[in-house]
Amino acid sequence: MPKQQLENLIGSLHEQFGDDLTSPQQQQLMQQMQSHLHNFDEPEPGDPNFTETVELLLEDIEEQHPKAAAVVREILEVLGNIGV
Repeated sequence: MPKQQLENLIGSLHEQFGDDLTSPQQQQLMQQMQSHLHNFDEPEPGDPNFTETVELLLEDIEEQHPKAAAVVREILEVLGNIGV
């Protein structure tokens, strides 16, 4: 269930952002998030880990994209609730 919730939140984030509103760094962080989610049931693929990737994205978008930042905070909350 948490994986599905995370997939839904990441999908929502992609819808809010759109490719034209993101910088190359933000696109890379979102791809890393998706990669971590794809491997959710496997050991972490390396640095940065899932939580660090989400935190980096939050720092990068917080001021310019407050709605998207709210979704990223929800992702962090879900990760915290499942102990990631």
